[in-house]
Amino acid sequence: MKNLALIILLLFSIVVLQAQTPSDCTIPYELIENYERDIKILSLRRMSELSSPDLALISIPQAWQDTIAGGMAAIMNATSLPESDSVFNLYCVHNLTGPMQIYNILLFEIDISYPWTQAWQNLNAITGNTAIDTLVTNYSLSVIAYFHWSFGDFVFLKTDSLLNIYALIDSIVAVEGVLAGAPDALIGTAGKIVYERIGDARYYDFYFQFNDCFDGCDNHRKWMFKVNADCSVEYLGAENWGVFGIEPLPAPVNCNIFTSLKERQLHKKALVFPNPSDGVFSIERLETGNILVVYDASGKILHMKLVEGIATQISLPTKGIYVLEVKRTYGIERHKLVVR
Repeated sequence: MKNLALIILLLFSIVVLQAQTPSDCTIPYELIENYERDIKILSLRRMSELSSPDLALISIPQAWQDTIAGGMAAIMNATSLPESDSVFNLYCVHNLTGPMQIYNILLFEIDISYPWTQAWQNLNAITGNTAIDTLVTNYSLSVIAYFHWSFGDFVFLKTDSLLNIYALIDSIVAVEGVLAGAPDALIGTAGKIVYERIGDARYYDFYFQFNDCFDGCDNHRKWMFKVNADCSVEYLGAENWGVFGIEPLPAPVNCNIFTSLKERQLHKKALVFPNPSDGVFSIERLETGNILVVYDASGKILHMKLVEGIATQISLPTKGIYVLEVKRTYGIERHKLVVR
């Protein structure tokens, strides 16, 4: 038993420190700019864990993203925690391993006996097939390669959007002439974020993985956080793990995604009024070249506009809740719009 305990101590080194750190769940533009893919992957996993019917949607609903992003924002905003700096600025932990990854290139096997597939063979995304062309148009798909191999005919599709590619693949495979589909997945990557919600508390584990990641990563450091209902943050400690023993962390990556507080204050958020409204919103504090994007509750893009001045208006005639994104040169900000 003593030898077993010694082995466990060699493999795991846990440092625990729990104290509530005041913070807030306001989502800074640095988080969306650098962690949008991670947030959407965690949203897909959470939807899958809860067997949500939203998993059938190709656009990931904003409500799922906001819950996860708000908790991550609380950790990012807890600037007095050195461990927050380690995760976001020094070791730049991203969600690159594990299930439900989001990729931008998809691989499909096609039956070239169908006339519409000739367009894809010629790298033309629009085919004349209504079902395919609707998906291509709605999700900005392009055909980047076609291959005739001895075991079948294959095309690679690309999207620049961050979508639920598993629902998208299912929708494309359901069209006659498409035999199978899969993401064009990467191997040999490192980094993982795990999210769990228990009651009103949100838990996040950030894994920095290193050493021979092509075969699975032999070592990791895990930082653990709890975000309470009031957005205060508890650092739950760190865990060091190694297949062949504990090794020290490599030198930091130093992505330094934060700007200084002074720089943040220079960038005022857009002013949206009235909100709620009867459907017409005025937006000020803009800059020429900003892009406005409006999403419905399911995450579908309803409106996109290039700003040509410091103020503009948008009109939404249907009652409901929407999300406005203001894409600026220094990042993205979001506003909830309510049409009553």
